[in-house]
Amino acid sequence: METTTPLTVEQCRAALKKVIDPEIYQNIVDLGLVYGINVGDDRSVIVTMTLTTPHCPLGPQIIENVQRELNAIGASSVDVNIVWTPPWTPDAMTPELKKLLGIGTEEEEEEEPALVVEPPPPPAKKKRGLFGWLFR
Repeated sequence: METTTPLTVEQCRAALKKVIDPEIYQNIVDLGLVYGINVGDDRSVIVTMTLTTPHCPLGPQIIENVQRELNAIGASSVDVNIVWTPPWTPDAMTPELKKLLGIGTEEEEEEEPALVVEPPPPPAKKKRGLFGWLFR
C-alpha cells in the first residue's frame, strides 16, 4: 500500500489489538505485552514487546501476526524486538481485562462494596398458656 499520509502510533496500536495471544485468547495490547511502538517518517514500524513466558511456543506465530497486521495498515517495514526486561506479569494487563479474567489485586477487590448481611430476626416470643407450658 503506497501512501503519503503518515502512519500513527494510535493506528498501529489499534491494529495490534487484532493480534490475539492463542494461549490466553486476548489481544496483546490489553495483555500488556506491547511495551512500545515507534513509527518512522517512511512508515517503518518498530514494536518493542515481550511474551508471557520466555519459552512461549507460540511466540513466532504472535510475531508473524504483528507483522501481518501492521503491514495490512500500510507499514513499509515491521521490526519486532522481543525483550525480557521487564518481565511480563498479569499486573501489565488493562484493568478491564483483569476484571474480565477475574484477576484483581486486594486493593481493587476492596473497592467493591461489601456484601451486606442482615442479622437474623430475634427469636419468637414464647407462647403462654397451655401450649407454652407444653413446649418449654
